[in-house]
Amino acid sequence: MSTLPDALISAESAAAETGLSLPAFWKMVAAGRLPRPYYPAPRAPRWRRSELAAAIEATRALPREARAARRQARIASSAAA
Repeated sequence: MSTLPDALISAESAAAETGLSLPAFWKMVAAGRLPRPYYPAPRAPRWRRSELAAAIEATRALPREARAARRQARIASSAAA
C-alpha cells in the first residue's frame, strides 16, 4: 500500500483511514461531508488520501453549533419519513 499523500485508495482503505465503518463512510460521502469518489474504472471508486484528510480535518474543526444544527436536521428528516 502506498503512503503517498495523493494516492488513490479504495473505499475499504478510505474508511479505515478515516476511522469509520464502511457503511458510515458511504453515508458521509452521500451527505457531502466527504469528497465524492473518482472512478478510474467502472465500479472502482477511489479517493485521494489528501482530500479525505482535508475533509476529516474540516469536519473536526466545525463549531459545536454547526454539529448541533446537523444533528437537528437529521432528527427532523427521520421524523418526517
